[in-house]
Amino acid sequence: MSASIESSAIADFFKQKSIFITGATGFIGKQLVEKLVRSCPDIENIYLLVRPKRGHDVTERVKELVSGTLFNHARSVHPNFEQKIIPMQGDILDPNFGLSSADETTLIENCHVIFHSAATVRFHEPLRLAVQMNVASVKKLLALCHKLKKIQSIVHVSTAYANCNRSDVAEMIYPPPIHPSKLLDASEWMDDQVFDTITKKIINDRPNTYTFTKALAEYVISQESKDLPLAIIRPSIVGSSWREPMPGWIDNYNGPSGMIVATGKGMFRIMFGNSTAVADIVPVDVCVNMMIAIAWHTAMKQPKDIPVYHCCSWHAGALTWGKITEIGLRHLDTICMENAITFPNLTFTSNRFRYFYLRLFQEVFPAFVLDCAMRIAGRKPMFLKLCDRIYKSVRTLDFFTSHSWSFPNDNSLGLQQEMNDTDQKIFNFDLKDMDWDQYWFHYCLGAKQYILREDLAHMPKCQKRNQR
Repeated sequence: MSASIESSAIADFFKQKSIFITGATGFIGKQLVEKLVRSCPDIENIYLLVRPKRGHDVTERVKELVSGTLFNHARSVHPNFEQKIIPMQGDILDPNFGLSSADETTLIENCHVIFHSAATVRFHEPLRLAVQMNVASVKKLLALCHKLKKIQSIVHVSTAYANCNRSDVAEMIYPPPIHPSKLLDASEWMDDQVFDTITKKIINDRPNTYTFTKALAEYVISQESKDLPLAIIRPSIVGSSWREPMPGWIDNYNGPSGMIVATGKGMFRIMFGNSTAVADIVPVDVCVNMMIAIAWHTAMKQPKDIPVYHCCSWHAGALTWGKITEIGLRHLDTICMENAITFPNLTFTSNRFRYFYLRLFQEVFPAFVLDCAMRIAGRKPMFLKLCDRIYKSVRTLDFFTSHSWSFPNDNSLGLQQEMNDTDQKIFNFDLKDMDWDQYWFHYCLGAKQYILREDLAHMPKCQKRNQR
């Protein structure tokens, strides 16, 4: 082991520890697994809660996970890391997570640290399903944790927007607008149609079921985590990686990633929102580093009250949506997406009439013309359908591109001060050195390389086409 790892208090803590992770196949979960095997190589085992999917069993899914590009660096420095990763078949929707009695016994006897990142991140998930995935799953987790004989630390991944009905959000758990138990009971017996009908009234001043149920989950934790060593991390909008394991790594179309791809392809040209609103975006590797540091600190301090940590960028010179658009367009001109229908451009407006007017002429009408051309050529039309999908996706972001929030991060700063110099480098979550222009260049490049899987060697050809 290298000298830097040996002097890391965090890596030392994770020696011979067994970890249980939910949501390991998600964006944050993948990065968490990669970081743990790379920077804490003496971990005993990492148990992953995974469900079979599309005909692939849990072993196949985990094998696919660790064979990806994300793990190339970890594989080069620790070739046998896969031996430490053990899948456990289960589902957060099932009683007791659907764990077999043998797997549950393994966790009861051996688990030291839990990272709970499993959740539905679809903003407008039907309320019943959102409650089951984001609230009921937390109750199941806490019930399991109370059985564990060696548990030292539990980290729950929430969101900075759980309390987005407030403009200033403190690092504390707020009382919910409705008691979670009432909603959980209703989700068991109430008719789907009735449940959907009353959703808007129930979530009240929150924009979607995601933020609403994440707030309820925090309250459940505050009420049912008695004597458990538990902490909550609240990331803002999680974007591509900053530095680790490579700049710009991204694997999904959520949030800014979808906007980058759709803009680069020329399909997305008008966005509703306030261009002066702060775009609080935090790199995924920063989020993961903080999660690991929180797990260590929670185990060391065993806090009586549940600490909440904001993982945000507003305090570190975060850019506005208008500035991000300006930077992103400049980089997309250089990077160039293949088969774009026109050059990239994006206009922000907070006027609803102007938004629908511009969208009609800049997005819908060109898509209609292209579909007509497809029909004439005897091909299946696709552009209007794609245009509608993009519209429905970006409309879920309206609330977040139209408002700014203040997320004080005193607990996060205090955590950083508790870490030694080595750990502040290995598990860095300080954004003071962030070059946002460079970050967005790598984000755009990562969207092209890792989401679209386009060959970077073709960029000069795309650039010549754009110059014409």
